[in-house]
Amino acid sequence: MKPERLKPDSKILLIRTDRIGDVVLSSPVAAAIKRAVPNADVTFLVRQYTRDLISLHEDVDRVLTEEEIGAGEEAVRKLKMFRFDAGIALHPDFKWAWRMYRAGIPLRLGTGYRFFSIFYNRKVFEHRKHTQVHEADHNLNLLKPLGIPVSPAVFRFKLPVGAAAGIRSLLEKKGWDAEKTLVVLHPGSGGSAADWPAKRFGELARALLARHIFVVLTGNSAEKNLVDRVAQIGGAGVVRLDGALNLVELSAVLKQASVVVANSTGPLHIAVAFGTDVVGLYCPVPPCHPERWGPYGRSDSVLVPQKVSCKTCDVRICAKTRCMEQISVEMVLNKVLKNENV
Repeated sequence: MKPERLKPDSKILLIRTDRIGDVVLSSPVAAAIKRAVPNADVTFLVRQYTRDLISLHEDVDRVLTEEEIGAGEEAVRKLKMFRFDAGIALHPDFKWAWRMYRAGIPLRLGTGYRFFSIFYNRKVFEHRKHTQVHEADHNLNLLKPLGIPVSPAVFRFKLPVGAAAGIRSLLEKKGWDAEKTLVVLHPGSGGSAADWPAKRFGELARALLARHIFVVLTGNSAEKNLVDRVAQIGGAGVVRLDGALNLVELSAVLKQASVVVANSTGPLHIAVAFGTDVVGLYCPVPPCHPERWGPYGRSDSVLVPQKVSCKTCDVRICAKTRCMEQISVEMVLNKVLKNENV
């Protein structure tokens, strides 16, 4: 099918209603649209808890949330009010495919491999689960039916005025100053993949402190027990900010850091989006492999254990996550210390 050409003032809806990392890795689609159609009006539809994050994107004109749009016919009615010219399902979801169809959005783009793909009239046939293509590039490929050139992903996030200064002030009150190297450890992942053991994160914290590096632990309030274990092993010099930051403040901390060490999780991708160096800790099975989910453009910034026999990575089944124990503290420490900013 011949690619459609967007009119100069097209209203485009991007839908990504899952997790933080997914939203970050979908954000280059907004940048690509604006690069090709500068006067396009781009709306991003997300869940409430990622709203403040995507609001930091320079190419997003409007943010809607799943919660405010509502469900069923209410959602359809509200979508109709915006008179979108195109809608792009960045994550396959039956309800949003149906709602775009019911709302009469003229161009509806999404995967061609789901039973509900009949509701899309422009389809991209790519399997993501066992692919060697990065998630960000998969998202950009959804623009092909619109004739928009696909190029490497660009992340265009910008902190609001005062956010960076506020975080610097907070860190200074905790004992940091600009002469000290700041390393952020984010030990959780919300169950998205196998995690590096808490004990190893604690030992890494202790090793960094011994080298006079300022160590900050981050995490959400649900990860308190995990961070407790890391902090107990790390020692008194560790600074805890878990449960104390919203997404804008967390972004400012990650941007301020020299290096961020994390599992396969949203904050790792936030750090990359703001240009911070990272060390990503990944399990080796295909659905969570760094080829798809790693820090974009930073293949040399990941550590992966040797291949294991698992067909999938599910921490509900594999509570011990023994494969991740193959990554030693020394391996991670060396990766951090080799960074030119440390």
